[in-house]
Amino acid sequence: MPTETQVDAPLIVASLLILGILGSSAALWFRHIQRPREDIIEPAGVPAWSIGWVNFGIFICAMIISVFLVQSMAAALFFTTPSESEAPLELTPWLAVMAVLLLQLPMLAVFYGARRFYPGHYASRLNNVHLSIWAAFRQALPLFLMFLPVIWIASLVSTALLNVLEAAGVIDAFAPQELITLFQKGGDPLAIGLLVLMAVVLAPIVEEIIFRGCIYRFLKSQTTRLPAQILSGCVFSMMHANLMSFVPLVIVGVLLARAYEKSGNLLVPIWFHAFFNAFSLLMLLITSLSEVIPQ
Repeated sequence: MPTETQVDAPLIVASLLILGILGSSAALWFRHIQRPREDIIEPAGVPAWSIGWVNFGIFICAMIISVFLVQSMAAALFFTTPSESEAPLELTPWLAVMAVLLLQLPMLAVFYGARRFYPGHYASRLNNVHLSIWAAFRQALPLFLMFLPVIWIASLVSTALLNVLEAAGVIDAFAPQELITLFQKGGDPLAIGLLVLMAVVLAPIVEEIIFRGCIYRFLKSQTTRLPAQILSGCVFSMMHANLMSFVPLVIVGVLLARAYEKSGNLLVPIWFHAFFNAFSLLMLLITSLSEVIPQ
């Protein structure tokens, strides 16, 4: 008797999602190219942050020191240093929740404190254009759909190049990112849910405030827009500390800065960032449920 073919539902869902995004992107690009020149709206722009290298350095150092102090205090209060004979501490969902909070919240606190207590240097406006949350959503979604395939292409090219370098022995094999492994393994549903919430809500807000609202605007005050977008994208990518995703995240950082410039409002890149993280987690969930898609 012939064997019954098993249908892999996650593979079908992933294929439909990818085809839908490719079709949407193609339609949006076609509409963009066909748009009459007189209908093209000039970028609203964002104000440069002209505070000088000294004040900017103080701001960055304050963030680094605050993160270090908060994490050190948490480690002293809640954890004991493992001895050489003991296995290193395993990353669990609740430990990941704490790690994310101990990174994001001190940075947000320094940003708020600098603007609150030293307004002369740090309280410049972030936006040139007022947008409601819904209006920002409507601007960010088409941009995300247009440029997601560009990010995929950058990721494929980067991965292929790194695989060639790895095969040639130039670089070592890549360990999977701990958070990705954590999501694939699962765990306490409440902790996993909080991690998803932080990835889709907290991280986009904090990272866009810091990387686009602060670092990009400062670099823009020191150079022109494109170099500032590339440099801030590189800093954004380096913070994630993963060579495999370095080039795609540089592209993401540049696109987020361009979305900020185009709209004149930080809510647009926040939405774009949230869409990107949500889609990445969705695809991670689908691949973890599939018996066919490579993990």
